[in-house]
Amino acid sequence: MKIVQKLEIAPIVGAAQRILGSPTISPNTMDNQHLDKVLAGDVQAFRYFVEKYQDMAFSIAVGVVKNRAEAEDVVQEAFIKAFKGLGKFKRTAKFSSWLYRIVTNEALNRKRGKRNTSIHQDVTELQDTLMADLNTAMQQLERQEQRQMIARILAAMKPKEALVLQMHYLKEQSTAEIVETTGFSLSNVKVLLHRGRQSFYKLFQRFNDLNV
Repeated sequence: MKIVQKLEIAPIVGAAQRILGSPTISPNTMDNQHLDKVLAGDVQAFRYFVEKYQDMAFSIAVGVVKNRAEAEDVVQEAFIKAFKGLGKFKRTAKFSSWLYRIVTNEALNRKRGKRNTSIHQDVTELQDTLMADLNTAMQQLERQEQRQMIARILAAMKPKEALVLQMHYLKEQSTAEIVETTGFSLSNVKVLLHRGRQSFYKLFQRFNDLNV
């Protein structure tokens, strides 16, 4: 997928100077160097961020909306919003985390028709016995079947549950990293991981029994 080929930067070039603020002093990293270039008026320097982060952004989006074409639209819109919001970006956070939060919000808004929902309860981590069952179940699959099975299960799960499960296990992100990336509270992430593991295991059993 080449979002960079779709992203139309030209229509917002004229508004760039008005939208973007002045560059701030920052560490000499590649991200910050390119941020400085964009904030100084080099709009094409934003292409660096598209090329660097589009794959992970797409992975997050498709995990929520479960449709590749719609996920591409989500990512394109997220990059446009990120470009327009660069003046508000605080460099105390990583650019990637800030961008992925925009992607997550855009994808969830698309999925739920901009209806806001929230989870307010705290739960403990899933018991070790359930995790042992899940690990045993996964070991029953032949390696070549795992990807297909995992994809089907994630597609059948609720978007938020599938998203945090994908981040935690497939992308190997910690709960703190998931909080930073998605903007969810720590308690919400724990809830979603708890429910996601349960849903994943139940769906695994169902699909395996049906020999899907």
